[in-house]
Amino acid sequence: MYYIVNSLITEKGQQTFALIGLAEDKKQAAALAAEVYKDYNKNASFQNIEMITEWLETRRKYSFRKDKEHRLQLAITEAAELGQALSPEAGLVFSAAAEEEELARRMSQALFEGQHTASRGQFPQQAGNCPMEN
Repeated sequence: MYYIVNSLITEKGQQTFALIGLAEDKKQAAALAAEVYKDYNKNASFQNIEMITEWLETRRKYSFRKDKEHRLQLAITEAAELGQALSPEAGLVFSAAAEEEELARRMSQALFEGQHTASRGQFPQQAGNCPMEN
C-alpha cells in the first residue's frame, strides 16, 4: 500500500496546496509530513515533532495554526491499487466547507446567547456594530 502526503498552507488569505511525496507505509508518510511541520514551525521541540509524527501515523491528518492568518494542514491519503478509484471518503484530502460550517455554528451560538456585537480577536469592531443592547 502507498500513501500520498499533501500540505495546505494558508497565509493571509492565500492558499498553497503541495504534494509532498509518496511513501510505502504510514510511518514513512508521517515522517515526510513531520519534516514539513518542522520546516514550518521553527520553534518546535524534538518532543513536539515526535508527538506530531505519532499523531500523523494514527490519524493521517494534522492542522497547525501559528495565528489567525497562518495555518499548515497536513494530510496522508491512502492510495488505491492501480486502475481502481478511491472511495469518496478516502479521496477527500481537505475540506474548506468544514471550517465555514464551524464559523457559521459559532456565529449562530453567539446570536443565540444574546451577543449583538462583532469582534476580531481582542479588538472589537467599531464600525458596523449592532446598536441593540442586551
